[in-house]
Amino acid sequence: MENLINLSMIERNESQLKRRIFTELQIDILKKKLKNKPLNSNEKTYYYKFIKPKVKAMLSFLNIDEFNIKGREYIIESRLDEIKSILKKLSLKHKNQKMMVSGSFLFNEKYHDIDVFVFSKYKKEDYFKGKLHVSFLPESALDSLFFSSLSQISISNFVFEAKKEFVIDVKDLLQQFEILINQLFGKEDCKTALRDFLLNAEFIAKGVVLNPKQLYDLQNFYLSRKNPEIFSIEFINVLALRYNKSFLSRLLKKRIDDYENLSKQYKHSKSFELYINTYKQAIKVAS
Repeated sequence: MENLINLSMIERNESQLKRRIFTELQIDILKKKLKNKPLNSNEKTYYYKFIKPKVKAMLSFLNIDEFNIKGREYIIESRLDEIKSILKKLSLKHKNQKMMVSGSFLFNEKYHDIDVFVFSKYKKEDYFKGKLHVSFLPESALDSLFFSSLSQISISNFVFEAKKEFVIDVKDLLQQFEILINQLFGKEDCKTALRDFLLNAEFIAKGVVLNPKQLYDLQNFYLSRKNPEIFSIEFINVLALRYNKSFLSRLLKKRIDDYENLSKQYKHSKSFELYINTYKQAIKVAS
């Protein structure tokens, strides 16, 4: 419940809250709790006996649910109660952790599993429990492009302000493209590589953060074809639209040279051939 308020909300309205709802001591304890500082036994008594019930009543009066729902227009209504029940049960196991449900279960009739993300200070192993897939992410992930995407259609037990601006190094996108192509030629599972590539490519080209449904539809479109040439064409468009010829020449020349040399040793490598052709074509069509 306390995840649905944050320190800035309290500080912004502190004068009103002190005069009408909380004592000065209670405000101090609430702020301490929101800063994730440990409470002593006396403060815990104040918090759970006096402060938390007042916060809960305030949220109820304002018709604020126990959970934060984003992109409700995309979510299958009948699944909301199930998700809330899942989060309540998991909160007993992962106490005081920020948790979020996102993915195709929310908006698609057919789904593989229910994706639950737990944001933790500590590194933990992901696990499956029945249809649940629980993934642990560092708290730093809250500032990532991936979080800004998945949070657009989600149910969580905390409030947040997802970032909208990101600095993405084109060299990272090149690496993602090459990993994706390599996995496609190797007939490997490429869902994660495809997700990362599409998210970053769309943001670099258009400044758009895809929501989970848009990403899901795009992934299915490309996975149904599994043709590396399609990704080559897509990547050429991204590079040529976003960067000029001079920049791409400087960026890609060494990469082209390296892969041409490697191609002499590995003459049957389809990946190297596609990288070379993609990068040459991107330079050619750029303005």
